[in-house]
Amino acid sequence: MASSEPDPNAFGSYSPAPLLQPQQAAPEDYYQNIFIEVFGFVLGQYAALMPCEMRHSLQSFLHSCSDAQRLFARLLTRKGPVFFDTKLAYPEVSSSAHALEELTAAQLIGRCQPVPGDLLLERLTKQDITDVCCAGSKYVKALSKDSLKNEVLSRHTDQHLRTLIAEKMPWRTISQPRHWELVQLLYFGRAGQDWSAHVRRDLGQVTYETVALSKSRLSSSASFNSFLHERELRLRVYRLDDYPTLLPGLLAAFAQAPIGAQAEALRQRSLLRVGKWCEQRQYWEQALRAYALAHIPPARERRVRIHHKLGQRQQAQALLLQMGEQPLSATEQIFSQRFGRRGQAAPPTTTWLIEETPKYVEGYVLESLIEEGGWGMHCENTLVKTLTGLIYWQAIFTPLPGAFTNPFQVAPHDLMQHEFAQQRETLLKEIEKNTATDKGLIKQMQSIAAAKQGIANPLVSWGLLQSVGLDAWLEAIPLKWIRQLSHFLIRNLGDYRRGFPDLFIAHADGSAEFVEVKGPTDQLQPQQRAWFETFAALDIDARVIKLKL
Repeated sequence: MASSEPDPNAFGSYSPAPLLQPQQAAPEDYYQNIFIEVFGFVLGQYAALMPCEMRHSLQSFLHSCSDAQRLFARLLTRKGPVFFDTKLAYPEVSSSAHALEELTAAQLIGRCQPVPGDLLLERLTKQDITDVCCAGSKYVKALSKDSLKNEVLSRHTDQHLRTLIAEKMPWRTISQPRHWELVQLLYFGRAGQDWSAHVRRDLGQVTYETVALSKSRLSSSASFNSFLHERELRLRVYRLDDYPTLLPGLLAAFAQAPIGAQAEALRQRSLLRVGKWCEQRQYWEQALRAYALAHIPPARERRVRIHHKLGQRQQAQALLLQMGEQPLSATEQIFSQRFGRRGQAAPPTTTWLIEETPKYVEGYVLESLIEEGGWGMHCENTLVKTLTGLIYWQAIFTPLPGAFTNPFQVAPHDLMQHEFAQQRETLLKEIEKNTATDKGLIKQMQSIAAAKQGIANPLVSWGLLQSVGLDAWLEAIPLKWIRQLSHFLIRNLGDYRRGFPDLFIAHADGSAEFVEVKGPTDQLQPQQRAWFETFAALDIDARVIKLKL
């Protein structure tokens, strides 16, 4: 059961691995220690929940001798799935043969397990292939490796090829690779991160904020199994292009509600993807079924569009009314107001006649705007996100239960979800109270920029602040705009992290504006239009400059 308050000691004490130096070998126990920490971490959280086979695999590693741990750690960081015995020599492993024997006995790896013949050949050098499969042949020197592979594959079945290679170059494969993929996912809390995160940290390439960790959101066997089930369903969703007959089974599976927040988050993304896939193939009924089960934007927007396309105006109007009365996001509210209505006000637009289209239209407009003084930058979404990240840093890194569950997070798990602001509204309002005056705003941003310099935050671009210092931005941008934009963005990150105008311009007369540049064939995207509606509502100077031949 997840605790009601974050527990900084939930995973035991965390001791950073030794720092690495570029171009120097890692300490002998470096990778071994990483996986001892990681597997202990995962066992401490999920031992009672995970399948017994997976628990046995983790415990087998932790009970292995040092050499076996060091070798297996190396295998987990290498590209598999095939590892030849002759290529498993590491200085930190005193006896590779003994380590391989122990790992095989513990069923952590397998010896010469069946794998496709072409995969084995791909992992061998041309000389290896020649020695193993073409000994004594004279013609092979004239062949490229690919040609040699094809020649060998045409002469041998996979089974015979494996027999030939096993005699001279036995190989190993990791047993139950999905166990280790799941360990990685459980440790980092999301897909997209791997074991290289430790290396980047210890090389000093990434600095993480220090946040008290809380227990996982997977708090029961039911939620854990539901999470695994949703991962399986998501894999099938990604295979719909190749196997469209999976669709009926997926829709039937989606009729059963998932258990737990993490499983629900996976389900929602899967439903949106299935809905989009069905729309692209004009499977309107199935698309409506998928979107009706989704509770996050743009599911209702897509349903309105489908109903309208099918001539079902009553259903479309009823959904629009729901969206207008209880919008789930700023984009939903805008959509409910705009859909089906003509004559909406266009963003302020200035048309420039040109003789030919510049190679870099944003640069062309930027240089033209500051010819007579002032300055500007092509910074798009980076600027508003950076300002917002500095102002609301404490709220972003507040250790709410389930928000931070491992030391390699650059943000809470829910940063881009609609619940992020709702769950931190009290914190956001406290920050806004403290930054209500210009003095308070400047102090907050300067103090955070100084104290957190270089720490990873997905909203903050330290490179931007190196190009133009924070003080220059605070002088050029009206502080009222900064308050308004950051107040809006922190509550709508999921919808508005993209689409901000290309340019910021600080004119010589002290005025400022945001400028979206469009070439002769470009049009405003819906997200860009949404930003311009926000600018109009907040009375912020922004316009489109349209280049026209």
